[in-house]
Amino acid sequence: MAKKKSKGKKQNNRFSKVLSVIFTIFIVLLVSLIVIRKVNPELGSKINEKIELVFKKVKISAESKKENTDSTFSQLSNSLISDSEKNISSNGSWIPEEKENSSIYFGNPSEATSDLSNSNNYLMIKMQYALSYNNENLIPNWVSWHLSTDDFGDAERGDDFRPDKELPENWYKVLKSDYQYTKYNFDRGHVCPSADRTKTQEDNSMTFLMTNMIPQSSDLNRQIWKDFESYERDLASSGKELYIIAGPYGKGGTTATGTWDYIEIPPKKNSSFTDLKILVPSHCWKVVLVLDEGENDYSRVTKDTEVIALMMPNSMGMHKTGTWKNYLTSVDDIEEKTGYDFFACLPDEIENYIEEKVYLK
Repeated sequence: MAKKKSKGKKQNNRFSKVLSVIFTIFIVLLVSLIVIRKVNPELGSKINEKIELVFKKVKISAESKKENTDSTFSQLSNSLISDSEKNISSNGSWIPEEKENSSIYFGNPSEATSDLSNSNNYLMIKMQYALSYNNENLIPNWVSWHLSTDDFGDAERGDDFRPDKELPENWYKVLKSDYQYTKYNFDRGHVCPSADRTKTQEDNSMTFLMTNMIPQSSDLNRQIWKDFESYERDLASSGKELYIIAGPYGKGGTTATGTWDYIEIPPKKNSSFTDLKILVPSHCWKVVLVLDEGENDYSRVTKDTEVIALMMPNSMGMHKTGTWKNYLTSVDDIEEKTGYDFFACLPDEIENYIEEKVYLK
């Protein structure tokens, strides 16, 4: 079982860092005052008098208006503590910052951000799903979404594969043609499936952005992986709601044309981009938290909550290896391989328990 991190400790460390910065500033000011007094005693004395005067006023104010002082200290503390650190429950666990049923309601597994400098763990939030994009590998690190009957409708499969214009302006945007199927034979494999978003045509179209694609062997994508996607939709149709996270792992997948670590993108005319290549994963994984449809999802997660975790090879012949049940594993196993932290906002006792289980159905 992968070693768990203490969420409380992580938050306390952040607050300790803030106090350390304040202490450092105090020391710097103190040293500066000493230097000034040596270089210019007169100026140093004036500064010292001002400081003493301030401290006297603070002392008088504190003694005469203790309640106001306590309130001021509370306001100062709140200003030093980040918004996420305020999301603490009475039992010391961390509660979700995101809106219920949102894509990353139960956590951001890689702590992705929308900072341009964080190009290999770049957070993108869309109405239909969220993802961490890797600008070096040109595929997502993970994609996360919520699934329930509310996501189903009559929209048709769009098949409008296209580059994602929401990527930063100076980043390369993968094209449909870049997968070069004739040479490499990899499908443009959806991470968030087209069939999971059929409520509106726009919802379905958004699943065809190339930031939602990874190179998948056709025997995986069209067979055993597809079967599990159907199982997820069956659960949703039967009155369940699912929080799903999926993505690639490793390097090197196989197709009818061979084993490939990358899909190399040929240089384009009048383009400044060179040496571009799309990483081909060796495996595809998925983590699913299953609840009965309802409200207050966070408070309804218990040790009995069902969690499904899968890790499948990105290889030819997958349709001959049995069902998706042969690839069940624990969330702990996927965390150990990927380095991600799933369901981070849950109380540690519950998180640790559900992440070490292996789905039995």
